[in-house]
Formats: sequence, structure tokens, C-alpha cells
Amino acid sequence: MPTESVITDLILIRHGETDWNLARRFQGHQDISLNAEGLRQAQGAARRLGERRQDYGLATQPEQAPALLFTSDLMRCRQTAEPIGQALGLPVIVEPRLRERTFGVLEGLTVDELRRDHAESFARWQAREPDFAVERAESLRIFAARVQDVLDDLVARHAGRTLVMVTHGGVLDVVYRIGQGMPIEAPRKVEIPNASLNRLRHDGQRLTVVQWGDVSHWRHVSSDSSGAADAATQVAP
Repeated sequence: MPTESVITDLILIRHGETDWNLARRFQGHQDISLNAEGLRQAQGAARRLGERRQDYGLATQPEQAPALLFTSDLMRCRQTAEPIGQALGLPVIVEPRLRERTFGVLEGLTVDELRRDHAESFARWQAREPDFAVERAESLRIFAARVQDVLDDLVARHAGRTLVMVTHGGVLDVVYRIGQGMPIEAPRKVEIPNASLNRLRHDGQRLTVVQWGDVSHWRHVSSDSSGAADAATQVAP
């Protein structure tokens, strides 16, 4: 007799905007803070989740295990997670495996600087070569395996609960591909805006995308430059 599937809901949130996002500067593992707009975006995400707990599977009954809130250990994610934890009454669990991909010697450089001074490396990065990596960087294949491992581990250890994760654009890109069955080398097809809410579901066998890229909770209060920032962050993680 087949066993009943255990459903695990996931809410993944990209960190709010940073000045490096606006400058189209590669962040990677650099510990950059949110700017004023990013802090507003984080507060918007917290309000949305707090006000619509039922919609997001966060209004658990007394007999149910509460949701869990994880965040990358980098400051831009921790600053995004803090108001969410306050709104939901959840402690923030730091999970370093949710970090962005490391870009080694390319971190801190802008897109224009990369095109000028590291043209070959930048072209190979844009081409999504799975095994390409500059000095002290992760290849796309190694990075994707790290994301798959932490996702599998958290879902296995906390099956049936709602898992909220504050992370980075590169991590979200890999998770989307897992949910859609897309290869890691395929061109990106979706935007991953700052402080976006992204909902997925794991049935014990596979991950599926439920909702992607929702920024309605902060878009109406963002600055005039937010559209440009969204576009820029597709290029400079």
C-alpha cells in the first residue's frame, strides 16, 4: 500500500536591494549591507507574510509544528530576515549553505569593469559554462550541487513544515531550475527581483514552483530607480 506524500511548503525570499546591486557590482560572498530602499523592501515582505499568514501556510494549528525561518549568513540576507522573523514570531536560523555563489577574484567589480578587464571570463560566465571558475570561485556545477544539497537536507529534516528561506539571486535561480526541470546551463527565463516572494512545494519526491517573483508588497513604495535595479541584478549577483 503506497504511503501518503508529505507536503513541505517553501517560501524563498531574495534579500533587499544593496548599493552594489545598483552599481551592478558582483557581490558573491562580500558582506554588503542593505541600502535604505532594501530595508523598505524587507519591511514590505515582512508585512505581507505577517498579514497573510493563512495564504502562505504560516497560520499553523496548535497541534502542528510551526514554520521555520532560515537565512544566509551574509548581512544583506540577515537584515532582510530580521523583520520577517519579528512579523512571524519566529527565530532566525542562520544557514551558511544558503550563501550566494562565490565569484573569487571577480567580486567587487562592476559589469563594465568585467567587460573591460576580464572580457573572456565575463563571456564564459554569461554563457553559463557549468565547469568554468576563476581563481577562488565556485563553478556553476559545484554551486548548483551545494544548493541542491541544502534544499534536500532541509526538506528531509523538516518534512511537512513550512520553510521560509532568505537567500540570494543565484540560489533562487538554481532552485527555480530544480522546480522546472531546467538544466543549469540554459539561459535564465525569469526575473529574480530583490525582496521577491517565491513559493514552491515539495511532495516528498519532487519540487514544483507555485508562485514566482512577487514584489507587489513593495513595488508601489519603491524609488524611481527600482526597475533599473531589478534589471541590473539579473547581471550582477
